[in-house]
Amino acid sequence: MLSRIRALRYRCFRDLNVRWGSYNVLAGANGSGKSTLLDIPQLFADMLRYGMLPAFLETMPSLGTARAQSLNELTHCYRGGDFGFVLEATLPPDIAAFLVEDAPTNVEQTRTQQPHIVRYAIRFQMFNETDLHVVREVLSLGTETITRNEKGIAIRRMRRFKSVIERHNTSTLIYPENRSVRKRRQFSLRLEPSKLALANLPLDTSLFPATIWFIELLKEKIVTYVPNIQALRQACPPGQPKTIRPDAANLPWMVLNLKQEHPDMLAAWVEHVQTALPNITAIDAVRREDDAHAYLRVDYQGGYTVTSSGLSGGTLSILALTILPYLSNPPRLVCLEEPKNGIHPRAIEAVLQSLSSLYDSQVWLSTHSPIVLAHTDLANLIVMCKDGDGGMEAIPGDQHPRLRDWHGGIDLGSLFAAGVLDI
Repeated sequence: MLSRIRALRYRCFRDLNVRWGSYNVLAGANGSGKSTLLDIPQLFADMLRYGMLPAFLETMPSLGTARAQSLNELTHCYRGGDFGFVLEATLPPDIAAFLVEDAPTNVEQTRTQQPHIVRYAIRFQMFNETDLHVVREVLSLGTETITRNEKGIAIRRMRRFKSVIERHNTSTLIYPENRSVRKRRQFSLRLEPSKLALANLPLDTSLFPATIWFIELLKEKIVTYVPNIQALRQACPPGQPKTIRPDAANLPWMVLNLKQEHPDMLAAWVEHVQTALPNITAIDAVRREDDAHAYLRVDYQGGYTVTSSGLSGGTLSILALTILPYLSNPPRLVCLEEPKNGIHPRAIEAVLQSLSSLYDSQVWLSTHSPIVLAHTDLANLIVMCKDGDGGMEAIPGDQHPRLRDWHGGIDLGSLFAAGVLDI
């Protein structure tokens, strides 16, 4: 999973450093940087798919618009110069174990010596306000130690175990991750300044298992989830991906898959939906015989049935948001904004219960809703606020200066609405 994002001199962030868990809620006023922060994983996905400059300056399917009209917009307070990012991810146990298969016995048996963190750092430099170059790019594998200072705050230190990518301007060295091959072989690449070394790594899992896992995580396993109500009202054609689409338009096919392969999960999902919409008695998906398109069919108390085209926007949103933990192949990271939109306050609890229950995935959501925050644990909260230098910063809820002595007497939603979390 993605465990850390650092953004340096990027847009509204002078030096942002965020640690992530499996479920996090970003809270802040309009213009506090929530959307910019949530977009960073998708930005890297787009750079790997479409290239560096197109990801910044061209219309992306993930956004429906361009991230910027000029390169200056990408730098902190439009000051130009350089900006960069650091991403860290925790490796799956099987990948981490593979990296020490040929290690000496004493290393293999020492768990703390086993690399389990991928750190990817990249720095971009503007030239003449018209060109953007990659001037530094490093991917390394390492371990992480955690200590606590006198205030009890966790201090994390990464022990650099090995470099895989080392790039300075256009010159790049790539080292295999496997110990035995690493001693005999390395690769040298000459890349254009606008090309990412990460996107040009040889796709050989015997040499680069951890890095290829990281690439696939960014490129294929991240979804910026924005259910499209109009698309959900239409019958969905065949040939859909096996996981939920960013616009949720293939929801009928997801329901059909549950019906055919995991009927117990379908029943559990319907039961959960009924906590938000108690007048629903059944949810089904139907495949039309004439054109093989699929659509939803919902049965209500009183014996009447409504298909996709007749369902309300709120009902469709609830269905699209609550189904995620019941899917057999959910995204590894789901980013979404304001999940409460169009949903009755009494139903939002059921939605948040689903979003916080993707146990093998991560969910990051943003909100400025007191209702959402009232159902949020302090440990999952990240507060976006001004940093005193014209930018924004992210403060973990349990480190917020006004929440250190909070004991839950007043819910977080009420504190947020009263402006207590503003700094």
